[in-house]
Amino acid sequence: MQHINWDNLRFVLTVAKRGTIASAARELGVNRSTVLRRIAAFQDDLNCRIFEPSATGYALTPQAERMIQAAREVENTLYDMQREIAGSELRLEGELRVTTTDSFMVSILGPILADFHRAHPRIVVDVLITNSVLNLDRRDADVAIRPTGSPDPPLVGRRLASLPFGIYASPAYIATLDTESWRDYRWVGMESSLRATPPGVWFDATIPLSQVCFRSDSFVAIKVALENGLGAGLLPCFLAESSSVLAPLTGPNVQNLTTAMWALTHPDLARSARVRAFIHHLASALA
Repeated sequence: MQHINWDNLRFVLTVAKRGTIASAARELGVNRSTVLRRIAAFQDDLNCRIFEPSATGYALTPQAERMIQAAREVENTLYDMQREIAGSELRLEGELRVTTTDSFMVSILGPILADFHRAHPRIVVDVLITNSVLNLDRRDADVAIRPTGSPDPPLVGRRLASLPFGIYASPAYIATLDTESWRDYRWVGMESSLRATPPGVWFDATIPLSQVCFRSDSFVAIKVALENGLGAGLLPCFLAESSSVLAPLTGPNVQNLTTAMWALTHPDLARSARVRAFIHHLASALA
């Protein structure tokens, strides 16, 4: 057996978890050919087959099952140790990985991050923009700034603000309406991860699919579509109010449609000086 490149194991474990090359490539942020090449290299190093391709995806061979299970246990132990070491860090310096949504970044976080840098110039903030939920167990991020009604355990953190929603459209689209009934509006809807959020569930339950002309997995993209007159749509009020174009519309009752913005971290990281300073700064800025 040759020397094993253990970085390739990360690709093998992701395919084993996701079941397909395409899904693993999306999670890893690479193309399919890179994933295939890394798997082939790992199999060559071990001189054995790890996966059996099938019509539905990639399944582990019986010989590889035990090895992959042991590798997962080692990987989880390393992540646990990494979080514990990071959580005991008392210096206000080094890297801090923050994940948030595009709508928060565009409308709220810019000046807050600039002020944080001025207060703590030795902390380098890496911002990961995604509407998907990253894995804080594996330190995909140290802090997640997320809309949620109730954080999933074991994450801990602080509730930063309430986020009401409203219905908005451009004056150009409003001028085309022959009726004030929302049932006759052309609607811009939500797709992918946003459909599982409270606004997405409300939209799917309220707006007929036949009236939807456009969908997106990004509230920023929905805002742009509304500004360009595609129709009416649901937006967080903080995002809509940052627009010089959009105007509120009457429609189905959204008065009680709110969620909350949280700053979340893993319990092992909650003692980290960088994490504590960042969450305190966010809470103070948004108080």
